[in-house]
Amino acid sequence: MPARAEGAPGGGMPPGLKRLLLTLFRVDERPEPPPGLPESLRTFRASPRFFRYSLLKWGLGQAGALFGLVASTIGFDFIEFGPWSRFTAAAGPFLIVLFVVQVPFSYLVLRLGYEMRWYMVSDRALRIRHGVYSVREQTMTVVNIQNMAVKRGPLQRLFGIADLEIRTASGGGSDDDDEDSLSRGLLQGLDNAEELRNLLLSSLRQSRDAGLGDPDDQPAVLAVPAARTEATAPGEAENASVLAAASDLLAECRALRRTVAGSAEAS
Repeated sequence: MPARAEGAPGGGMPPGLKRLLLTLFRVDERPEPPPGLPESLRTFRASPRFFRYSLLKWGLGQAGALFGLVASTIGFDFIEFGPWSRFTAAAGPFLIVLFVVQVPFSYLVLRLGYEMRWYMVSDRALRIRHGVYSVREQTMTVVNIQNMAVKRGPLQRLFGIADLEIRTASGGGSDDDDEDSLSRGLLQGLDNAEELRNLLLSSLRQSRDAGLGDPDDQPAVLAVPAARTEATAPGEAENASVLAAASDLLAECRALRRTVAGSAEAS
């Protein structure tokens, strides 16, 4: 099964705390399903290894911030920088307390952001939702997919995860390399990215074979007057359409000839 199936990834945080944070950030726990048949809907979550990967990056960032904070408050005691030394000496303890307070809060936001990452695939569309402070929800029509690529960095290979990048035909005028480009979708933290890519390829083939896609992408259907649709057999309907087109063309030719003749007489 590609990625992780429906359910709280990696066990999840306490329900009460999760509801409190969702209310605080005004985030819906689950996005609406994408367009398509309900029975075709598949929901995936990021791998638990993706959370450990994100946790490592968060920890390195916290360690770097703490090192800089300590260096600015303690290290400057050995060097005189005038007013700056007095400011860091006075504000140092407060900044350290503030750093300690933000550690558990930023961890909870990191955990909630991991649990709020959703990937939904139907027979017609793909929906990606992620983010806590700023929620980004993106819907991509399967039939418009042009390219899919599995990407892994060195650290991702160490954790056994990968990203699946998807590009579609409609870019909406954005830069294709921009993270917010409408033509680019990124499914992060997958432990079976190749299988999910194959699932999308299968949905893509089925959609194109069935002639499905966005209604705006479908060719316009020309209306035929009722007098010309009386033929019931396929051959008769085709012949009637050809005869009608030939009749219209002949009428236009005759009108053009009369116009040219009238212009010649007037001159």
